[in-house]
Amino acid sequence: MFKKMKERSTHFLAIAFVLGLFMGVNVSFLASAEEPAHKYLDYFHRIYQILRNEYVDQTDNKELFYGAMRGMIKSLDDPFSRFLDEESYEELREMTSGKFVGVGIEITTKDDEVVVISPIEDSPAMKAGIHAGDIITKVNDTRVKGMKLSEIVKLIKGLPKTRVNLQISREGYDEPIDVSMERASIKIRSVDYGVIDGHDAGYIRIMNFGNDTPSDVSKALKFFNQKKIDRLILDLRYNPGGLLSAAVEISDMFLEPAKVIVSTRGRDGVNPERVFKSENDPIGREKLVVLVNKGSASASEILAGAIRDNKRGTLVGEKTFGKGSVQKSYDLGDDVGVAITIAKYFTPSGECIHKVGIEPDEKVEPYKFLKDEMKYINQMTKDNIAEEYIKKDMEYSESSRIAFRSYLKSKDIQISDRSSDMILYNIINRYRKKPLYSIEFDDQLARGLEILKK
Repeated sequence: MFKKMKERSTHFLAIAFVLGLFMGVNVSFLASAEEPAHKYLDYFHRIYQILRNEYVDQTDNKELFYGAMRGMIKSLDDPFSRFLDEESYEELREMTSGKFVGVGIEITTKDDEVVVISPIEDSPAMKAGIHAGDIITKVNDTRVKGMKLSEIVKLIKGLPKTRVNLQISREGYDEPIDVSMERASIKIRSVDYGVIDGHDAGYIRIMNFGNDTPSDVSKALKFFNQKKIDRLILDLRYNPGGLLSAAVEISDMFLEPAKVIVSTRGRDGVNPERVFKSENDPIGREKLVVLVNKGSASASEILAGAIRDNKRGTLVGEKTFGKGSVQKSYDLGDDVGVAITIAKYFTPSGECIHKVGIEPDEKVEPYKFLKDEMKYINQMTKDNIAEEYIKKDMEYSESSRIAFRSYLKSKDIQISDRSSDMILYNIINRYRKKPLYSIEFDDQLARGLEILKK
């Protein structure tokens, strides 16, 4: 019904350009080209011939052209536009199919640093304790600052059951944190949902926006309708985004017809403004709170912006990541392609949130360790104090909480009972299916439930 962010088409200009270098540049192409482009294409052709004929070692056509295309796209200074060689193109297919092999983190580059947008639910990265906002400084023994994103991804990926070591820098920690993970086949689950015990409220968590996400959300809403649930928490935290079409379809489920969901604007005369509006009667009519944080990006921000600007619900949490650009992929043939930013999107109020993010209606910080506790938390991380104590079959209960607090005191770790309990809860759940929600340590969810009760 709507155009997806991933589209396949033949990029004739690129093909004509490559053929021109081997067969003599087409005269009609040159006649229609602007003079500066003509001049620089000639430079390129001459450099290619010099390298082919004079370079000290034998050159490889494929590597020369791949390098040239990567360099051309890098000059855009846009981390989301990239050349897709055979390996990168396969990664794109894996992502759209919902399966890939790796550790399960969405990353980007910012100021030459590698920033974690979000770990994927139940992935090795999430189980190892990787957080949104972590900065990856090393992959195994390789420093990654300033490296191309595609090269970093190659370092992290590998065969299933092999290990990869990441060194990360985290806000509040004085020293780098070393994390070792076993690579695995990652199946990206799209949606989880259920009724929050004792609150008569529905809970939907969307982990990403893929092909199946709208149908999964529709099933959840129909389930709540059958249960006569009239209050809903929609959790978009740590959701790195996905398909534009999925965000539009899900927004349509909550809005009255003819409401603006999002608009996209590209270069004048090339990608004109497109306005996406709701078309159907809503199936989600519950009183609504949307949870967001700094790991909510791209399609997550489209949905959050549509809900906020149409006054359909209340946004609770932290400012979102701020990825407001739309990418389109072109198939160049032979399993290679290019992904290019073609437009920026704007919320219904006309706000461009790229590199800015969306401010929530109610700002609620997640639970954080006190400043005085940080030196003890650093010590625990460095010495693996909690990991050595906790066994895989340990249950989170009143008795285990009391025992763990006593253990930390014996190690001279001076932190609050709540901080101790949260550490225990998080590490225990690395080794089992994590509960759908936890109000005990989730101040954002707790505030959302308070708003729904009003």
